[in-house]
Amino acid sequence: MATDSLSLLREFTISNKPVNLINEAGETVSNITEAKNIKFSDEAIFPRDAPTNFKKTNASDNETYTLETLIFLVQTAQVDNSVYFKECRTRGIEHVSIVDRRKILDYLTGKVDQSPNVSITTVGEKRARDDTSLADSSTKKAKVNPIKSANSIKIVKEVLSRERETVTRSTILKGSKNFTHAINLAKQLIFGKDVPANSRPNTSQKPGASQSSSSNHKSSTISSTKPTPKPAATNKTPKLSSKDRIPIIIVPAAPTAKFTLYNIKQFLEEQKYVDSQVLREEGLKKPERVTVERTKANGQVVPYHIVDSVASFKQNDWDRVCCVFVAGQLWQFKGWKWEKPIDLFSHVKGFYPKWNSDKVNAPASEWAVAELNIHRSKRHMDKATVSQFWDSLDSYNATNKPYLNF
Repeated sequence: MATDSLSLLREFTISNKPVNLINEAGETVSNITEAKNIKFSDEAIFPRDAPTNFKKTNASDNETYTLETLIFLVQTAQVDNSVYFKECRTRGIEHVSIVDRRKILDYLTGKVDQSPNVSITTVGEKRARDDTSLADSSTKKAKVNPIKSANSIKIVKEVLSRERETVTRSTILKGSKNFTHAINLAKQLIFGKDVPANSRPNTSQKPGASQSSSSNHKSSTISSTKPTPKPAATNKTPKLSSKDRIPIIIVPAAPTAKFTLYNIKQFLEEQKYVDSQVLREEGLKKPERVTVERTKANGQVVPYHIVDSVASFKQNDWDRVCCVFVAGQLWQFKGWKWEKPIDLFSHVKGFYPKWNSDKVNAPASEWAVAELNIHRSKRHMDKATVSQFWDSLDSYNATNKPYLNF
């Protein structure tokens, strides 16, 4: 007959024999929380909280389950996990993890003969293992003294004499990159300020060079430095009044498009997508133009004009166009200033709105447009899509149309 508590519990469970729960007075009780000892026979009596040989999965230091935990698991084997966890909390008994529950029940009921979590160790094996671990620890602690000789010391001194210090702890922390362009871009995005092109310092100057040496060689520096090319869209900055600096966004006129004048305002302002077909069926009349008021993070309110027709556009109107929502058909650009997609998207930012599960269809798949993915049913994800749209458009305007108020 087995002598360890886990093997005894397995034998009793397979044979469908109940274990005796004994309280402090030596009486048999039915509730395990009232018991002090677990009695399998007169020679096999264990404390209720005695550890067993069943190791916990992913536990440190080979921690095992107690006897009362396994007995209570067998008693509640027919209930689901939620009821089992609730009963464990009520009785103050440690619960078995979901990962181990099926393993333990299969082992205790005899469905499997072995389990990797079960460690069966005899007294002799344990003593031999302890002696081995003690010997290993003493070996690890032994220090190896290096062999010192006159020849080895001479070689080390010769190597040290040839060392050259290239960097130090202080010099490695001093960078050579200049981030003034990032500051200028932030000023354009947040404050709407135009930063002159010559405000960016010359990054070719070495760190630590004095200002006097820089001024003495100013003429040679200017003559040797090549002018930095600017984007084609900013070479000729149009002269616009404050009213004409409002950006323009063009949406498709097709009623089947994802965004039209029916639903674009609600999407960009309220961050919620509503099918334009639904709004048409509700009797909503299509406006000639809508104005979206965007509230930025700093509290600034920026207006955007949105249209679906360019029939009355003048040159200054085309200069204000920063974004075009495309439906995927070439006829959308008929009569525009730039009818070819390769020309159009060289001057404005293009977005192709679609369901997140769909692919970009031809010919839009060959155009230089950004995908704007919309979820079919999860409306709480519209907020992230709108934020992604504004971030992409702000980055484009800062580089290509800094004269607009965005």
